[in-house]
Amino acid sequence: MSAPVVGVAAAPRTADILSASGAAGFQPARKKQTHRRRWLKRIGISTCVTAAIGTVALTIVWHTCPFPFQRLTRWPSSPRIVDRHGTELRARIGGDDQWRFPIPLEQISPRLREATIAIEDERFATHAGVDPIAIVRAAGQNIAEGRVVSGASTITMQICRMMDDRPRTWTTKAIESFRALQLDWAWPKDDILCCYLNIAPYGGNLRGAEAAARHYFGRSAANLSLAEAALLAGLPQSPARLRPDRHPHAARARRDAVLRRMAELGMISDEERERACAEPIVTLQRTSRMARRAPHAALLALSRRPGGGTCTIDLALQGEVERLTADHARTLVIGADAAVVVIETASGNVIAMIGSLDFTAQRDGQVNGATARRSPGSALKPFIYAAAFEDGRLSPEAIVHDIPIERAGWSPKNFAEGAFAGQLGAAEALRRSLNVPAILTAEGVGLTRCLGLIEAAGVRLPIDAARRAGLTATTGGIEVTLLDLTNAYATLGRGGIRQRARLMLDEPANPQRVLSENTCTALDDILSSRARTPRGGVAIESLPWFMWKTGTSSGQRDAWAVGHNGRFAVGVWIGQFNGASSPHLTGADSAEPLLATLFSHVLLRRREADPPPHQPIVVRRPLSPPAELSGPLKIVWPADGATFIATTGFATIQPRANRGDPLDWFLDGRLLNATDLTGFSVAPGAYELRCVSPTGEADAVRFRVRGA
Repeated sequence: MSAPVVGVAAAPRTADILSASGAAGFQPARKKQTHRRRWLKRIGISTCVTAAIGTVALTIVWHTCPFPFQRLTRWPSSPRIVDRHGTELRARIGGDDQWRFPIPLEQISPRLREATIAIEDERFATHAGVDPIAIVRAAGQNIAEGRVVSGASTITMQICRMMDDRPRTWTTKAIESFRALQLDWAWPKDDILCCYLNIAPYGGNLRGAEAAARHYFGRSAANLSLAEAALLAGLPQSPARLRPDRHPHAARARRDAVLRRMAELGMISDEERERACAEPIVTLQRTSRMARRAPHAALLALSRRPGGGTCTIDLALQGEVERLTADHARTLVIGADAAVVVIETASGNVIAMIGSLDFTAQRDGQVNGATARRSPGSALKPFIYAAAFEDGRLSPEAIVHDIPIERAGWSPKNFAEGAFAGQLGAAEALRRSLNVPAILTAEGVGLTRCLGLIEAAGVRLPIDAARRAGLTATTGGIEVTLLDLTNAYATLGRGGIRQRARLMLDEPANPQRVLSENTCTALDDILSSRARTPRGGVAIESLPWFMWKTGTSSGQRDAWAVGHNGRFAVGVWIGQFNGASSPHLTGADSAEPLLATLFSHVLLRRREADPPPHQPIVVRRPLSPPAELSGPLKIVWPADGATFIATTGFATIQPRANRGDPLDWFLDGRLLNATDLTGFSVAPGAYELRCVSPTGEADAVRFRVRGA
């Protein structure tokens, strides 16, 4: 029996060897996995913490730095005046020297909206103010090119950039992005797009699509063609470089790029794109922003309302008034100008205004004859009689006196009639526009009362009118404006209710009764086209009803005709702005024919039947007879002992006494007939002129006539 080998261990098994080696090999892998999980956990926690901190910080900044909406309204609009139907009459540059006409989105062409989105921000409808896809795309392109070749600003971000106008830095970009998120959260997309289209730069000092469309195409942004819309949409990228009026080739290339992008996005078909691309960049209209439509009225409206607004002018009627006035101007003396005002009596709206025949005339074209103060001649006389009617001092049938008088060295005479008419009815005296009866009426009623009524009716008078003019106010000694005087006749047309002559639609009318309706009706009867026929080419059988009064200033510098037909009040002034006189400048010859033509026009004709006659006016306290009638009979012309020169072999004598009663006149004992009393001719020699009243009073003067 053999003995065991001492000191030799038993050999290990194969399975044990494999098991031991595996445990040693996988230990590092487990450690790596544990380490990775730990780091991922840490990153996740850090990310969550960072996101939470960022969210909290963003929330704090969001609420502590709210969006400055007031900055979106800081840009001043260009004031503009539109007529009562919305057609522009005139515009003025804004306070920042920019042209800007904000309009609602609905008034901007859908093509322009689409073109703007296509070229500036194709995902405008879906992003939240910042477009991540555009940011990634722009970053890739810029890295690939090694320079900035593309931006990622959305329409919303561009608004925020224009709002703050900061230097272009990464910080600025971050602020714009933050503000864009705020704005997108607060406003609907349509409001954001509308804001952009109203403030974007389109070249020069043009801001907003409406200003650009008017300047480049002479039309509103609502009426743009596809090619025009694409052209405008491309301008904000580089307005100075792409201006179509200066760089038409660059503008065309940019326009075509916009059209291609619209086709790629399915906004237009390929056929539409091809047609639009084929359109040339036409010669752009250099339309003046100072529109020539009713220019005097538009300027007056802007002076009253610097911020602009809707005025009362009706362009259709304005055009007809301008045409008829221009036709009438051909019949006037050379150098004469004209002004016309038409007021709608019911509302007080000034619906037509002509300040001069040619607004562009270098010398006086921009003078507004409707608001210039001029002497109205006899056009104020109806209001003198109105004061007497109102106070029960006179009636249309009452007797007034047209006799020679003298007041403070002033011996008034009649303009159209050389002789005095003596006694006659007040209505006839007003129709014939006799001076002395109106002067005596104002004297009897009180000049202050008469001037107060004129002002109450709508005519603004100088503060010291009574002192400055005295009784000459009744014959044109005070200056008024055509606008005010026409409004006073509109007061008569409203039956005595004065209203403001409104030039802006939102002005208050402020109605106030200043005359009784019966007084106005009495004046209508006296001065109507049924009581007399106006001069002019209007056929009598087709003559509509209207009332009017003419006026001629001293020296024949101003010719007036003013009246109403119940529906409209119309005022006409003819003259020269430099105050030159002319024998042809009379109210009846120069202004009255145009007034009759205007009242006969289909747009201005009276629609109703003739108004009813007035009721009798009760005279409670008759005017006292003039002082001249209470003194002795006296021949006031020729003066006793006067000498005349017979320059043509004869001298013409027109006798006048201080009485309006019928008088018998004798020249060297020979009874003069009625024709002689208007002026008789005598050869050189010595003469005696005698007059005798029906009561036997008499006066006589002696005068001589010498040869030349």
